[in-house]
Amino acid sequence: MQSTAGGDRGSVYLDIEFGYVYGTCRAVMMPIEIGAVVHRPEDDSVRYAGEQFRYDIDVEIWKKVTDPCGKTVGVATTVANMGRGEYGAVYDHSFRIPGGGVPAAEETARKAFADLGFFMESVLPAEDVPEIVVFAAEMERRAFRAAEVPLDGRRLVDLQREIRRRLGMKQVLSLDRLAHLIDFSIDGSVVASAHFQYPVPPEYRHLLDVHRGMGDAVRTFLLAREFQERLPELERRVRALVDACGSGG
Repeated sequence: MQSTAGGDRGSVYLDIEFGYVYGTCRAVMMPIEIGAVVHRPEDDSVRYAGEQFRYDIDVEIWKKVTDPCGKTVGVATTVANMGRGEYGAVYDHSFRIPGGGVPAAEETARKAFADLGFFMESVLPAEDVPEIVVFAAEMERRAFRAAEVPLDGRRLVDLQREIRRRLGMKQVLSLDRLAHLIDFSIDGSVVASAHFQYPVPPEYRHLLDVHRGMGDAVRTFLLAREFQERLPELERRVRALVDACGSGG
């Protein structure tokens, strides 16, 4: 990942949240939310964009549970229906979708991926951004293929693996752990890390929870800023975190 500081082109930082259609044994997956932060280094400005893909279908929401060091210690699963605005329903691992429901679920997933493609078209053509930065890129690569999103020469950068490579680490660290060590915080209308802070418009402030599209896009953006501009201190903090809390997760 190349630092864009001082250049005349920026980057878009993305996070896509996914859900498995409830009762399909994780056979049908669809995007449910996306957040994007477009950063312009020439004036250090940011622009936000986000969307929820609202369909009347039950999806499994898998959220990591972390300890005070940001290390994953478990997973909490609930059921949501974005179309009806229903969240937090009890997850029953034995539930199976009624017969004939899987093809309908697959069709809904295709529509959601098409929506993702339309969102990317709306964000990227108007912006001169040579790279798309995500954290742990496997799911985004799969989603872009399913949504037929053309990168048009843009680099898809996996920030998680870039950090591991640059610091010579054997294992990757989670976004939760890295956000913990850069002192990520939200204070009303401002998101901040140890050395950077940016305002967030009112229409996006309610979307800044962790493990939501906009929330994780913002965390990825601020982590990238620390990585690009404050690497020695970031490395010191990573080493201290690993020594104190162990590696992995």
